[in-house]
Amino acid sequence: MKKIYFSFLLLTFVPLHSFCQQKKVNPPPIKEELIIGDQETGKIEDNKYKCNLFDWQIEIPEGFTITSKERAKELEDKGYEAMKEHSTEGKNVSRATTTLISFEKDKYNIFSANYESLVGKKKMTFEEYKAFMLKLLDETYSGKGMKYDIANSDLKLGKYNFNKIVVHLYHPKTDALILTQEFYSSYINNHLYTAGLNYQNENAGYIMSYNFMKSFK
Repeated sequence: MKKIYFSFLLLTFVPLHSFCQQKKVNPPPIKEELIIGDQETGKIEDNKYKCNLFDWQIEIPEGFTITSKERAKELEDKGYEAMKEHSTEGKNVSRATTTLISFEKDKYNIFSANYESLVGKKKMTFEEYKAFMLKLLDETYSGKGMKYDIANSDLKLGKYNFNKIVVHLYHPKTDALILTQEFYSSYINNHLYTAGLNYQNENAGYIMSYNFMKSFK
């Protein structure tokens, strides 16, 4: 069954950093907007990933390894194809994202953070984006015929307002929990910042969640 579980991980890895370009909404002016260039990938120092783009740093937990760019792209490609096949919203998903950092305990327990510039693009409000993500995930999972539940909430991390989506995927016959996913998103300095956790091991999930929650404080 592990091969099946891993396919769940692959098909749902992409939505955490997907952006839909729909109707244009004129946002309120941003005071003292920080002017920064795109394509920043940050750097790792003292076992911490540091990114000036979002004034953000996160620890690489003990026992976790940096995910290779090749593996991250493989996950993205497979997830993208799954959404295109099973979600009506999938056709609205762009791939103009940059991976900041991705690390994993193993192939079932992985963290990734990404961003997409919103400069010069037709932009949804954050409320519209949250509704889009919920519909995208719901259609993707239901299209695969999986058992799942989704919870949605808002929270503040440091000075930023985030949306959090938690998904539980269950075994189709036994109803046993086989995978938990956490998706975090925020509009920061005219960029869409997203982070996602996939885990089967509750301890690994706690470590990743704890590290992420404290990374913006």
